[in-house]
Amino acid sequence: MSRLVPRLAALLAAMALPTHVAAADWATDEPDLRGAFYSSDPKDWTDLGDQTDSMGFEFGIRYWYSWGAQSFTVGGGTFTSSDNAHLGELHLRIDDQSTRTYVKGLAGYSMAIGGTYDSNGVTGSVTDGHVGYAGADIGWNALGDNDAGFGALLGYMYWSDSPNTTRESFTTATSAADITWSQTTGAWSVPMDSDPNNIDIHALRLGVQGRAEFGEMFDITAEVAAVPYAKVDGTLGAFGFAPFTIGSTTYMMSSPATLDGWGYGAMGELMLGVQPIENLTFRVGGRAWYLQGTADATYSVAEIGDATDSDLINPPAFDTAPTFANQSYITTGNPFSLLRYGLLAELTYKF
Repeated sequence: MSRLVPRLAALLAAMALPTHVAAADWATDEPDLRGAFYSSDPKDWTDLGDQTDSMGFEFGIRYWYSWGAQSFTVGGGTFTSSDNAHLGELHLRIDDQSTRTYVKGLAGYSMAIGGTYDSNGVTGSVTDGHVGYAGADIGWNALGDNDAGFGALLGYMYWSDSPNTTRESFTTATSAADITWSQTTGAWSVPMDSDPNNIDIHALRLGVQGRAEFGEMFDITAEVAAVPYAKVDGTLGAFGFAPFTIGSTTYMMSSPATLDGWGYGAMGELMLGVQPIENLTFRVGGRAWYLQGTADATYSVAEIGDATDSDLINPPAFDTAPTFANQSYITTGNPFSLLRYGLLAELTYKF
């Protein structure tokens, strides 16, 4: 045991000697050992991630108080409406400062709609329905940067503009078997239904956009986009006619009118922003969308012949069932226009 203690002491001393030498080498060769990662300012190490991060995010909510106007002419009949709609909206924007590009998306839906309509001289009130939209843009700033710059945009917008107005009735009967009739009186009836307006637009957007800053608190954002092509389809439930009889045959709508067409137009908005605290911005401004074009309208008409009596001597009086035939129609080149514009308010957070 007396020999073991001196041996352990000598071993510990030998292990400690290289440690002190290595520490001296580290101190004298510090820049060489760290190489490109060495910095005399400790702050550079903590800020390294922020200095290389070129991405920015902005998201928020909007309120759009809008006025809308629709006009459709189908087969010589004219339908118009005007409304006020309250819409809520969410939006998101992602900026890449290194390439001066951004992508943004938005989606909105109506909370309440009211207004009036005129269908071939018959007027009434718009009490509900829906207006909804969702879209995305990609933009590039040729001048300046994403905080204050000017450039081009390319985008897509889905827009459903469908205030609920009058809706014309149509029969859902598809054959004579769907007709209910009396052999005693010859009276008959068919099942009926109706559809609301449901107009869908898929629009291509090409335009310019920009943002300018005034000091640290104010900014102006603006965009103007042409719509060179928009696919328009859906149901115009307001189109139709009341059943009428010629001789022993009654004619009535047997489907709603469906639209299939295209249009063109423009979209734009302008907003003034104020930043009361860091990263939080409140903006107010206006927005307008307009589209016009032509569409084909397709619908069908049922022709129902009265029940008849083939045996004039023996009852019942009407022993032959009503007849049923269905005919499809299409009218082409029907003009239409859609307009929606109004006041816009936004609260957005940026980081």
